[in-house]
Amino acid sequence: MIRITRTVKHSASGQNYINLYPALISLVEQHLPSGYKNLFARPHQASDGAIEWYSDINGQPVSLTALPAAEKEKAQALLQQKLVVIEQLYHRLAAANAAPADVMQVLSLAARQPDERGVWVIDGQPVITAWSESPSAPVMPAAPVVSKGRRGLWLLLLVLLLLALLALFLLRGCVPAAKPPAPAAPAPLPVKQICPAERTKQQAPEMVLIFDASGSMAISMDATPDELRRLMQDKPVKNIEREPRRISLAHRSAKQVIDEVPKDMDISLVSAATCQQVFVSPALPFAQRNVLKQAIDKIQPVGKTALAEALEKAGKLVDGVDRDAIIVLITDGEETCGGDPCEVARQLKLKKPRLQVNVVDIMNTGAGNCIASNTGGAVYAVNNTHEFNEMMSQAIKEYIPEGCD
Repeated sequence: MIRITRTVKHSASGQNYINLYPALISLVEQHLPSGYKNLFARPHQASDGAIEWYSDINGQPVSLTALPAAEKEKAQALLQQKLVVIEQLYHRLAAANAAPADVMQVLSLAARQPDERGVWVIDGQPVITAWSESPSAPVMPAAPVVSKGRRGLWLLLLVLLLLALLALFLLRGCVPAAKPPAPAAPAPLPVKQICPAERTKQQAPEMVLIFDASGSMAISMDATPDELRRLMQDKPVKNIEREPRRISLAHRSAKQVIDEVPKDMDISLVSAATCQQVFVSPALPFAQRNVLKQAIDKIQPVGKTALAEALEKAGKLVDGVDRDAIIVLITDGEETCGGDPCEVARQLKLKKPRLQVNVVDIMNTGAGNCIASNTGGAVYAVNNTHEFNEMMSQAIKEYIPEGCD
């Protein structure tokens, strides 16, 4: 754990941060991937009353305001993306009445856009300090100034108002009391959170898995920074494709996820081998999931990264208008075939409003951020071998109803 900075606050404010932090982190850990808890710095009150802010991320903290323009823009985009996910969690829990009011208040504070001066960046990840600042008290409007010449008129109006209120009070027994409004019906659950036994086959969401099968997916997940640097410089790197390779872990995690998907959801497969070589499988029902797994095992790294073409073809496989649809994109890099995956994603969302794309970002390249944000999806960063299964599961979690047989 490293110290980021310290701010001078009076003791009551410092204690407020410390009291709110455990509830906030508990909620985030329960509903979101592990990386989201690192968005909020841990407060500690020093003996002199100042608040010291700490993070579990290793690296040198740099103030967002001090970053070069390009790095600042990237950090801001990542921050905004994470805040959108926090806000979506807030609305989801509020609709389901799934958390106490005081905890929901903490979450609503955390979802607000922070002051840039309270944001730091560590190893490329934004970290917010002073995340629970309460909004300023509203300014009360000044009382109107009444001139002496009109004071009599105001007094007359006041007397008439009092007489009207007295008349209403005396007549209250003669007028039947209005019935209180009926309590509002609870908001219906989204279809994707309804158990398969309680929804029709036509209501079941559709799913597409996109595999980036570009050559870089053959690289070992255990490759060192020095090996990756040499590879980027086109220098020979011995045994760079040793196991566990990125593609091998993607195979394993995808097959695990398939076993978690509800039985009424059909799954399609798209393999982006290289430019103009994007292969599509038809939607397969539950009975053919072993066939789907076999097809996944056959995907091997080939050439360049054709994300735009893969997204376009995946979008044609789902409805996205009358039915929910999710595309899970597994990738480790940026488009290299000349397409514009950000624009393709934006157009897909316009035509298919019930479609979202979640991105499993191998090595946290940020290449899929715009794809997720343009479709209302999220990015799940995989930084090492151990995070692969968890991030894949998180990418489809909201499409797995809870409490079903």
